[in-house]
This record gives sequence, C-alpha cells and structure tokens, in this order.
Amino acid sequence: MNHPKYPLFTDDPHLYLFISEGPRGRITKAVIYSQIGGNLFNLGFGDWNEELRKLDDSSRSNNGDRDKVLATVAFTALHFTNQFPNARIVAEGSTPARTRLYQMGIADNLMEINENFEIYGLLDGHTEPFQQGRNYEAFLIKRK
Repeated sequence: MNHPKYPLFTDDPHLYLFISEGPRGRITKAVIYSQIGGNLFNLGFGDWNEELRKLDDSSRSNNGDRDKVLATVAFTALHFTNQFPNARIVAEGSTPARTRLYQMGIADNLMEINENFEIYGLLDGHTEPFQQGRNYEAFLIKRK
C-alpha cells in the first residue's frame, strides 16, 4: 500500500506493535498472527493493553489515521509472510462493520495487494477470488 505507515516494534515474529498518533493521542496498536492449524494463521488487530499484554479488538479509537493504520497492518502481512512464506492468513473483523472496513481497504488497494498476494473472499463457507462489490464474511490471503 502506498499510504504512509507507522514504524513497527517487534521481537516476536507473531506480534507487531505500533503507535497510532492523532487527535485522541498516542494509542498503541497490535497485530497478532495466531496459528489456527498447519500453515493457517488468524490476523488479530486492535488496541494493545500493555498491562494485560493483551489485544482489544473491540475498541474504537477513531484517531483520524485509518488509512495509515490499515497500511501498517497490511505491511505486517508482508513482513510476516517474508518470514513464513507458506503461511495463509485469515482476516475477519470483530464486527460486520469492521469486516466491511477491511473489505473497503482491500478494494481501494487491490492492485498493490495483488503484486504480492493472492486474496480470496470467504462467503457462505466457500472461498472465491476477491471481487469488488461482494460482501464477504472474512478474507484469506497468501503470498504469491
């Protein structure tokens, strides 16, 4: 994605932290890749609670930097698949509205995404190559 990105902080190839900066201040965000089975990983994303060392995927920061945050999350997928090239990543929002937000981000940046990834939409238990204008329940991405 050609949007600006936040610097990443990580010492664990499955956990990426970065700081969102905007009108609501500095908010630590996290992206976690959790192994579901084999080479399949779930992408979890949200605010990071340092005290609990836990991701909160239900918070809404509204820090005015949505595109930069989504570009940073997408960059973690590139970094993660550099380390684990056979990984397949499933992404689904914690709510239908968030899944829709991810879908809009994918659609807006599809040409760039397709340079490095194959992306599929999940709908009614089936996967299909991502198509703009379809409302998916989740997304599956893998490195080309």
